Amino acid sequence: MLIEPLLKCSNVRKTFGGLQALKEVHFEIGKGQVHGLVGENGAGKSTLLRILAGVHQPDGGTGIVYNGTSYAPHNANDALRSGIVTIHQDINLIGTMTVAENILLNNEPTGAWGLLRASKMNKLAANLLKQYHLDIDPSTPVNELPNDIKKMLQIVKAMTWNPKVLLMDEPTSSLTNVEVEVVLDLVRDLAKRGVSIVFVSHYLSEVFAVCDDITIMRDGRTVGTLRTSDTTISQVVRHMLGRELVEEQSRSARGTQHNEVLLSVRNLTVPGVLNDISFDLHRGEILGFTGLTGSGLSELARAIYGVSGMRREKGTFELEGKATGLANPAQSLKQGLALLTNDRLREGILPDFSITDNVCLPIIDRYRKPTGLLNLGELNAAGREAITKLRVKASGPDAPIKSLSGGNQQKVLIAKWLTTNPKVFLLDDPTVGIDVGSKDEIRKLIEQIAAEGVGVIIFTTEIPDIEKLCDRAFVMFRGTVVGEFQGEKLEKNRILETSVSGRMAA
Repeated sequence: MLIEPLLKCSNVRKTFGGLQALKEVHFEIGKGQVHGLVGENGAGKSTLLRILAGVHQPDGGTGIVYNGTSYAPHNANDALRSGIVTIHQDINLIGTMTVAENILLNNEPTGAWGLLRASKMNKLAANLLKQYHLDIDPSTPVNELPNDIKKMLQIVKAMTWNPKVLLMDEPTSSLTNVEVEVVLDLVRDLAKRGVSIVFVSHYLSEVFAVCDDITIMRDGRTVGTLRTSDTTISQVVRHMLGRELVEEQSRSARGTQHNEVLLSVRNLTVPGVLNDISFDLHRGEILGFTGLTGSGLSELARAIYGVSGMRREKGTFELEGKATGLANPAQSLKQGLALLTNDRLREGILPDFSITDNVCLPIIDRYRKPTGLLNLGELNAAGREAITKLRVKASGPDAPIKSLSGGNQQKVLIAKWLTTNPKVFLLDDPTVGIDVGSKDEIRKLIEQIAAEGVGVIIFTTEIPDIEKLCDRAFVMFRGTVVGEFQGEKLEKNRILETSVSGRMAA
C-alpha cells in the first residue's frame, strides 16, 4: 500500500550568485517514515535542508507541498511553527546551562511576573527525558555530559516543538559505534511515534540500518530514490559518484620503505591525558595513530604541536636529528610542522573570508609590497592555484569559504598549510564528516604530499584511512600506545580488537 506523502518537493532550484546549488531536486516522505538523503559533499543536501528549514528561499518554479498545502517558509520560525524542525550536525547546546535549561530554551515555564520557575522546568525536563529513556539529572550542566548524550538531548529538545518532520543532519558524526547505536534506536522509536525523519549521513551503513528509502543527490540534482531493502551500499555509492569506487591495495601492503628519520618523539606525557608516547617518523612516511573516541588521538596531535592546554610533563623532540622544543604552535610552524585540526569550523576556517584569504593566511607577509600594502594580484593567483591544484569546487578564489561543502573546505585548509612548505604534516581526522568521493580525493592528496618527502602523521578513528593510507599505525587506548601494526597485519579486525580491548591483537 502506497503511503501518501506528508512532504513532497518537486523541481527544487536554488542559485547563490552565479553558482546553481540545486537544479532539479525531487523528494518526498510519508508519515512515520525514515528517509535517507545521501550524496557527496557539494551535492546539495544541506541546501535542500536549509530550504525546508526556512533558512533559504528557493528559486521560482519550485514546488513544495506539506500536509496537503503549499509550503514556503520565510524564516526558521515559520518552519518551526509548521512542525518542521532541524537537528544540526554541530552540537548547538549551551554548555554552561543545565540539561533542563537547554531542552526548554525558548519554551520555558514562567510564574507570576514572568519569572522562570526552575522547579517546574526540571520536572518538565525530567518527564521528557523519561519518555526517551534517558536517565539524566535535568539539573546537570551540559558540558559535563558525553557527546552521545548531547546528541540525544538535541533530539529531545527538538521534540518539544512537536515536530511532524524532523530534519537530521549528520546526527551520528563524532560518535563511537556504541554511541551510534543508542542514537539510531532513538530514531527508530521516533518513527514508531509517527514522526517523519529526513536522515542525512555520510555513514551509509547507518542509513541502511534505519531508513525505509534513500534519495541520492549528485551535482544539485536528484539521481534516484531507492527502496533500502531493494538495493546495496555499492549501488548507492555508484549513483552518488556516477562511477565505480575503485578499491586500491593498501599502502602498507605495497611495502614502501622509508629510512631517514625525520621526527623523533620520546616519552611524551601529559598528566591524565597521554602516557609515555615514543615513536619515530620517517621522511615520506605516512604514520597513523588510531583508537576509539576518547583514546587521546587529538590530544596527542595537539601536544606534539605545543597547543595551549596540553601541559607536557615530560617529552623530548628531535627534528632532522637536532633537538627542538616545539613549545608552542608558532615555534612548531617555524620549525616546519603544520597541524590540520579536527574542528575546521571553530579552529580551521575563517568562514566569512574568501578562499584566497584562508589559503594565504599563514604566509600573508609574503604578499606585502614595500609600502606594506598587499599585492592583491599575487594573492588571487595563489588562490586560483590552490583551487586548480586541489580540485576545489568553487565559483572562484573570491568565494567565501563558508559557501563550500565540507570536503572542499577541507581541501582549502590542506592547501593553506601546504603554503608553509611543511616538513611534518599532522592531520587530525582529515576525512571525518566528508563524503566517500571527497575522502578518496583527500587520501590521494595525502599520498602525493608524502611522495614529495613530507612526513605525514594521521590521527583518526576512521580505520579505512589507516588501512588505505598508512605505512605503519599505532593503536591508542586511554592515552597509551598499546599496539603497532604494519604490512599484512595492518588491517581492520586487528585494529578494532586492539582498540576495544587495550591489548595487542595477534
